[in-house]
Amino acid sequence: MPNERTDEKKSPLHEWLPTTLLTFMVLLILAFVVYQVTIGTSESDMGARSMWALIVAMVLLVLLPVVDRIQTISVSPTGFEATLSEAQAHALEKVGALDDPQVAEAARAQILQAKSPDQVQAAMEKAVKLNVMRTLELVKAAIRGKHKCYVRYRPDPAEPIQTYYVAPLDVKPGKSPATKANDYLWGYSYEHESVVSLRLDRVLGIEQSEEPFDPAEVMAGWKNRETEWNVAREW
Repeated sequence: MPNERTDEKKSPLHEWLPTTLLTFMVLLILAFVVYQVTIGTSESDMGARSMWALIVAMVLLVLLPVVDRIQTISVSPTGFEATLSEAQAHALEKVGALDDPQVAEAARAQILQAKSPDQVQAAMEKAVKLNVMRTLELVKAAIRGKHKCYVRYRPDPAEPIQTYYVAPLDVKPGKSPATKANDYLWGYSYEHESVVSLRLDRVLGIEQSEEPFDPAEVMAGWKNRETEWNVAREW
């Protein structure tokens, strides 16, 4: 198609030249094999040499589509990485679930313009960080105003999105060695009737409710109430 040809011409030299040279070498070897069979071959050994030439030609023809796929695959120490198209599809799905339309749209444009899986990953991580910053500001405002929140949350990329209705209490790292590297929204979940911790970089969106909550009521059953909060408030 015309548009595809235009895009290919605009591609950097290092992206298409290695694949083109490799394809040319395969075709050159194929032509050399055919030449050797047809030139200077006696009738006595024509059959045997023709058979081997046919086998070599078939192998080379099979390699041609493999060469064409090399440009979309990169090899890492742990194995094959995702192709560019696969990485884009995964990233677009992830950023498409974010509530902030500006963050999602900016990330979508960067992902579609990316030239490698690494660039796709960088654009997706940037969108997640921006979403975490937005979520953090909304959580702080809800804590200080004592407002309940609706939280859209995906605990794992392979799991469906969940919705929590919580009274936000604080933002702090996890308690275990494995979770201390991440910040969590700690809040009282009215669905679970207990305190839950939601990892901030997995929160897709948060909406503040008009309904207030009473901190004393939420923490009524606590044996040791928090005296020091990470998020400053007047209660």
